[in-house]
Amino acid sequence: MKRWLLMLSLVFVAGCASDPADDAVQEEETPIEQPAESTEGAPNEDDALSVGANESIARQLDVPWSIARTEDGWLVSERGGTIAVIDADGNVSRQPVELAEDVLEIGEGGLLGLALADDFATSRHLYAYHTYGTPGDVRNRVVELTWDGERFEETDIVLEDIPGAQFHNGGRLLLDGDVIWVTTGDALVPDLAQDETSIAGKILRVPLSGEGDPVDWIYSSGHRNPQGLTVIEDVLYASEHGASGHDEVNIIEPGNNYGWPMIEADETKDGLETPWFEVGGTSWAPSGIVADEQYVYMATLRGNRLVAIDRETREVVPLVEDQGRIRDVWLEDDRLYYITNNTDGRGNPGAEDDQLFMLELR
Repeated sequence: MKRWLLMLSLVFVAGCASDPADDAVQEEETPIEQPAESTEGAPNEDDALSVGANESIARQLDVPWSIARTEDGWLVSERGGTIAVIDADGNVSRQPVELAEDVLEIGEGGLLGLALADDFATSRHLYAYHTYGTPGDVRNRVVELTWDGERFEETDIVLEDIPGAQFHNGGRLLLDGDVIWVTTGDALVPDLAQDETSIAGKILRVPLSGEGDPVDWIYSSGHRNPQGLTVIEDVLYASEHGASGHDEVNIIEPGNNYGWPMIEADETKDGLETPWFEVGGTSWAPSGIVADEQYVYMATLRGNRLVAIDRETREVVPLVEDQGRIRDVWLEDDRLYYITNNTDGRGNPGAEDDQLFMLELR
């Protein structure tokens, strides 16, 4: 793969470093606000989504961030720089990741998104997003890894020098044929999200061939800290942390500008997009998302819930509310798999946390 190196200097604006993290503050006691939605067109009660068993299938994960399904189990990235390999019986083997640049676990940074190559079963190739550098010079990169069954080794570079910071690193990956989608945060410099020469605060469509320059891979702009990405029926959805509440889910289209830091919530301005869905004034801190024909399923951190959002009515259906912070979710047939994120210093972990759960849908 052709390697590209984008040398972008990260300029910190006075006061940005004190900008609070999206989900770093203490949980609020006020109830989570539900967006006011019309019930017109809402599904009949007979067709309403419900859940069955909610079972823990792996325990004692260490600050997990992203989950990926293999033929015989799961791979889960852990923010400190390891990948938990989980077999069909729920046994966890924590394996090292050997990289040309060490993982920098800082704030919300570390080893973040994973995406498996289409031929992973034979090639053992996967892609990872991770933070690196120093506390004074934080950056992010996307690399190809190869797994030999005992360790993961970097074998190629997809993209380096993505601007980073203690918070707002983005980090979600989505493999789609011969391209990989990458979400990047604004690195605590909001104006970078509107800077056409910066890949910060963007959603990137990166060809695995490596053709083109990184700024050519900018698919959409005006993002603050997008941490969820999924595609269904050629519709690309992204979840994103708002500045003070007003977290968003957007339908991403090429060339669109989603407004940060110029607008948020229901504000409007020519040439800028308003969100498909926003949570209101109390933050949910959304992270991983998946979708099917009817729902977008979203993990929330401060919201402490896994929810389903009806794609037609945008009605919210709570699915899980008693496992604490939830970081990522995976859909397979009529089951949702999700990971908690209670060991990241902001939750209240139990003795078995963090965990990978399986939730039956009905």
